[in-house]
Amino acid sequence: MDARWCSLALAVHLALAPFPARSAPPPLAYRGGSQGPVTFDHQRHARAGWTCRDCHTVFVPTGRQLFQTWKQGRITRDDHAGRTRCFACHDGKAAFDTCGQCHRGP
Repeated sequence: MDARWCSLALAVHLALAPFPARSAPPPLAYRGGSQGPVTFDHQRHARAGWTCRDCHTVFVPTGRQLFQTWKQGRITRDDHAGRTRCFACHDGKAAFDTCGQCHRGP
């Protein structure tokens, strides 16, 4: 995916929704496989202008849904390489793609 699409989508969200939802779910913790646990912080994404619907319905830059259901955190190695799910934006261009930013320890 082109980083320009993520940047454009973020700019549109910030312009149209300058006040993110105040009731974002609490951070979610996942085992993270052999790379160490991962914590997903909804508030951090909400402060950047993203809403639940951005990832849980059709994500404009890719034209497809990134996560089928809320509460589904299964991410595979193929997702990492295929630039799906989190990696639609976290590609090292639109947003960081450093493993240690998400995976914390073994």
